[in-house]
Amino acid sequence: MAEGVYLPELPPIPEDEFCVFGIVWADPQHADALEAVYAETTRLAKDEAGIIYYCLARDEDDPNMFHFFERYTGRKAFQDHNSQPIIRKLLADNYIKDVKAKFVKPIRPKEE
Repeated sequence: MAEGVYLPELPPIPEDEFCVFGIVWADPQHADALEAVYAETTRLAKDEAGIIYYCLARDEDDPNMFHFFERYTGRKAFQDHNSQPIIRKLLADNYIKDVKAKFVKPIRPKEE
């Protein structure tokens, strides 16, 4: 990545299926542009291998805050998603001030 690109510090990424959720804080001057990019990444996610669920939402009380909840089949799917040109450009354009993310294992349905 180019110098000056914001790369969030993330917790260790699980190898197998996981969910990731958290908050992205946008640079205020780029919040609307970030929403537009997120609308496109949501559209693209429908056809990405390894994405089970992908949801982004803009906070109604703080327009610079975005919430995300994503579920992946594993680390490779997550890394593939984040290596797309649209995501790399998002980071290079410095739309994001900060990210807080947490990786968790999904609860499986109880077997009958």
